[in-house]
Amino acid sequence: MSRPRLVAALALLLAGGCIQFESGPTTDGPSGPGTTTGDDEEPPPVVECDPLAQSCPDGQACSLVGGDFVCIEVAIAGAAGDACQGSGECGPGLVCLSAVALGDCEAGSCCSSLCEVSDTSAQCGSASEVCAPVFSGDNVPPMWADYGVCRLPG
Repeated sequence: MSRPRLVAALALLLAGGCIQFESGPTTDGPSGPGTTTGDDEEPPPVVECDPLAQSCPDGQACSLVGGDFVCIEVAIAGAAGDACQGSGECGPGLVCLSAVALGDCEAGSCCSSLCEVSDTSAQCGSASEVCAPVFSGDNVPPMWADYGVCRLPG
């Protein structure tokens, strides 16, 4: 339980009240408003920004953080192929990838270009790299299906 919820629950308990925390999505179904459906499905991901359009304010880049694309502050505007240690160390249109996934990276991780998977003319920094989907599998949200990153095939 998060700290604010714990404090609220303790305050209500000490005051003689009660509180109910719901674990699943709620609906206004036949059982009444706010009833739990029983499904623990997560809501669809939120795309705060478009990593291909890079529509964030100056000094920020659209990057994948915690499963969502969000605008983050760029501490070091690394270029494609530059060494990086994580989010915020690559310029707009780039992500920090492990050297294992890259062709020409002499550090533990390097900045690599985001690309559009359906764009067959997408050019990557190394001849051995291709534009591969950022997300794979059967449950990729349609809004993310065309997001790619330059990396080694496979």
